[in-house]
Amino acid sequence: MRALIFLLPCLLAVPVAAQKAKPAPKTVETEKEVKIEWDGEWALLASQSDKIDEQIEAHLKDLNFVMKQFWKKKLQSACRSFSKLDILAGDSFAVTMGKERPINTPTDGTEADWKRSDDEKFKATLTKNGPTMIQTLTGDGYTLKYVYSMRKDGNSLALQGTYAHPKLDNPFTFKLVFKRND
Repeated sequence: MRALIFLLPCLLAVPVAAQKAKPAPKTVETEKEVKIEWDGEWALLASQSDKIDEQIEAHLKDLNFVMKQFWKKKLQSACRSFSKLDILAGDSFAVTMGKERPINTPTDGTEADWKRSDDEKFKATLTKNGPTMIQTLTGDGYTLKYVYSMRKDGNSLALQGTYAHPKLDNPFTFKLVFKRND
């Protein structure tokens, strides 16, 4: 009988515990999309950026002399470091890398023509998604892809460049970091 007296509160609590717990009332939080300010002039932070010529040497180290010279010339021509970056944002973006001609592209991925200062022609596209912007330049047989990632402080961004060619075994990648000038 004593055992039943002690078990009675436990037995009465089982139906209460078996009931579905009510969820806590939800507080209405409207997540405001943080506006990313791409507009502006950006200066290269050389200490945080890759030295592209050294990266090229390391990438090509296993090739024979002739192929190494061939690809070195191609990569140095296509993958350039630049001390400044200018971005003019709006319905479309104008991105100027160093002293190159601006690359004007809509942000919806629509293709635009662009000619580099050495008269090489490209098809350029640009898409953006929050703190990331992807710019793709398709040239004669190769693709340059630039992924711009805005850092949380909004005053610096990283640019990851990738050069891909069907005859190059592995894509070549490099990173440049920029800080906002204005």
